[in-house]
Amino acid sequence: MRLVLDAMGGDHAPAAPVEGGVLFARAHPGHEVLLVGDEAKLAPLLGKLRPPANLQVHHASEVVEMDEHASAAFRRKRDSSLRVGFELVRDGRAEALVSAGNSGAVMAGGLLSLGRLPGVERPAIAALFPALKGGGRCLLLDAGANVDCRPSHLAQFAVMGEAYVRARMGVARPRVAVLSNGEESSKGTPLTREASELLRRSDLDFVGYVEGKDLFSGEVQVVVTDGFTGNVVLKTSEGVGMGVIGLLRQAIERRGGLAEKVGAMLLQPALAGLRRVVDYAEYGGAPLLGIQGVGIVAHGRSTPRALFNALGAALAMAEGGVQAELTRCIERAGAWLPTHPKGKRATDAGVSD
Repeated sequence: MRLVLDAMGGDHAPAAPVEGGVLFARAHPGHEVLLVGDEAKLAPLLGKLRPPANLQVHHASEVVEMDEHASAAFRRKRDSSLRVGFELVRDGRAEALVSAGNSGAVMAGGLLSLGRLPGVERPAIAALFPALKGGGRCLLLDAGANVDCRPSHLAQFAVMGEAYVRARMGVARPRVAVLSNGEESSKGTPLTREASELLRRSDLDFVGYVEGKDLFSGEVQVVVTDGFTGNVVLKTSEGVGMGVIGLLRQAIERRGGLAEKVGAMLLQPALAGLRRVVDYAEYGGAPLLGIQGVGIVAHGRSTPRALFNALGAALAMAEGGVQAELTRCIERAGAWLPTHPKGKRATDAGVSD
């Protein structure tokens, strides 16, 4: 497999993508990493790291900045690292792309360069959450690609999320739910109520509404919502997870006694394990489900370790037949799933990271 890594995307680019790409190439000598970006900026970094032969550079002179309008910048900057990278995937010269850059531009690039899977109105960013049981993971989508959604969009997200969890995570019969402000069917908004009605007609294991706390319980494996709500939930959860660890450390340090110090030493392995569970870097990136190819949206603050793991997620998705399963399930869902092909473009509704 050949994997494209956008070397100019993210808050710590190009240093973090270069180091993450080198680490991945060393660990996976049977695959190739293609760093796409400005050769003049990449060469000094690579010179210090002595990359293996299975890491190559593909020059691209422009960058889609984090604060630019996503789809307009992608169209205008024809030699941007993101656009060039997606075109390599489109032309069959690579199997997947990873970028920590402007998430709206990644969404636009996936649509404009690769196109949507047949029957998909809007692709969705699928984010994994840690869960107490049920395989230890819960998939939330959309996590930021589409601010405004129709009920049919949420229903399509459910189909794609259920297929992804089965194919990628090995859950035989994922339980699917709609995120709401209460479990009662009378709660929610017109969007959530109409989406629930659609999903009750499906052959999915649909359980109705869940609340935000249920993302972590493991009672359900797929939760769908609009991209605005999903992005807020994702960022809030990241903050809470790391905040809990920080507050616990502060509480131990304030006491400062011998017993607290000994207790802190004994807790170190447990705290390290908790950090691994809640740290976004361990998950690497979120797949953009619904495009005709593999695109992984990494966190804007991605470290080399996060990008190493994002490349791993891209490799697993490219190798695992996930795209074929998504296509099959969306086609089968056409019997009950309405579509609105002339709806507002998803690229005009992205939430930037």
